[in-house]
Amino acid sequence: MRKFKRLSKTLFIATALTGAMATASLLPSQYALAQQQFPLASPERAAAAEAANLARPKLKSIAGMDEKAARKLNEVQELMNATPPQFDEAEKILKDQDLNRLNATEKAAFLQMLAAVSQNKGDMNAAMGYYKQILAMESISNVQRDQMTFVVGQIEFSNGNLDSALGYFNEWFKYQADPSITNIVMLANVHYAAGMEEGLPQAEANAHFRTSIEFLNWAIDKSKKEGKEDQENWYGVLRALHNNLGETNKVIEYAELLVSRWPKKAYWTQLSGLYGQKASEEGLSEAEVKKYEDKQFAAFEAAFRQGMLDSGRELETMAQLYLYHESPYQAGKTITKSLDENLSEKNQRNLELQATALMNGKDYAKSVAPLAAAAEMSKDGNLYMRLANIYLTLDSYQEAATSIDKALEKGGLTRPDQSRLLQGQAYLALEQFDKARASFREAAKDNRSAKIAAQLLQYTDSEEKRIKDIKEYLS
Repeated sequence: MRKFKRLSKTLFIATALTGAMATASLLPSQYALAQQQFPLASPERAAAAEAANLARPKLKSIAGMDEKAARKLNEVQELMNATPPQFDEAEKILKDQDLNRLNATEKAAFLQMLAAVSQNKGDMNAAMGYYKQILAMESISNVQRDQMTFVVGQIEFSNGNLDSALGYFNEWFKYQADPSITNIVMLANVHYAAGMEEGLPQAEANAHFRTSIEFLNWAIDKSKKEGKEDQENWYGVLRALHNNLGETNKVIEYAELLVSRWPKKAYWTQLSGLYGQKASEEGLSEAEVKKYEDKQFAAFEAAFRQGMLDSGRELETMAQLYLYHESPYQAGKTITKSLDENLSEKNQRNLELQATALMNGKDYAKSVAPLAAAAEMSKDGNLYMRLANIYLTLDSYQEAATSIDKALEKGGLTRPDQSRLLQGQAYLALEQFDKARASFREAAKDNRSAKIAAQLLQYTDSEEKRIKDIKEYLS
């Protein structure tokens, strides 16, 4: 009898561990449970499950296990617990046993041990076959039947047999008045994955998502009542579920909760993206758009200030946000650091971003180099025209005139005539009157600039004469 008690405890522990291992590996599975008449966490549903349990037939008696069978099972258990485990030897002993000569208790124990060996060897189909043999027996307790039903449902699902898995899980759940938090969360994850099934009608997918949300809220409430910690990943799944349902406000609510309790880089950047998404929704007032844009910026900057942003792409985004929110100094500092440390590629887009930030921060001299590099990479001459304007601001007229030549050579300008007018004025400042006249004459070929070009030509002549007269007077 002592050996039998030890064996029973060993079998129970082995089964519990097997179930725990399967649960951990199948959390993201794809199966669904039947919709309940009552809310999942309600007293009414619990009462219905309790009533269903009471209505089940009860075993009048359970046969005992003799010493010989107990010794065989203990021997098998010792082989499984050996270092390393001797699963093949254990399986051979079990298969050599004539199950037809055993009573119901012994047969169920041998089949359960065979299933455990098969699971440990990775043969889930064989394990499922043994569990189904146990389920086919009429002389097993309801507790054992529920346990086997749940395990078979897991294996069926892991094998991709969704309809069969649904049947087993439905059968299991209808008798569970007070399932564990672990199982509630697992069912929530299962419903989530079921809703993600490819080709599923949207209404059916949404029903799965709603049920998953209900399970997770049940788990959270149950955890609080039992004084246990709620888990970070539960809220991550809730956020994803509401996202699939298109409920942006709820997605933001859970994203804010995650970042407040578990302030990770991913949560900050995701929250920033959600605020940006919300700001782009139609129907928002200007004030509402600004509110969400400010929140988008604040969330991303929070990650930046905590040193969480370490990729070039992230620092580029930070610089763009600084620039958009009128902080050009911070924008220039951020993108310059990223470029200097080779985190960001020195391509046209990033160099133009750097130059724009420096220009907006009135640091014109420092903006020249990145803008010139970006202009050289550009397919058209527009960046060279921006560079020319910077040179004019810096009173670097020769460089401005040269940049305009490069802009015109590359082409793609909307108004080449205006570029020529600007170039002529640069030459005027340099007192290069012949070049100024040449530029104005080119501009005059476009009717839109003909009048002003003619006026500037006259001014060039008078200016040249004025300068000549001054030089003669001074000499």
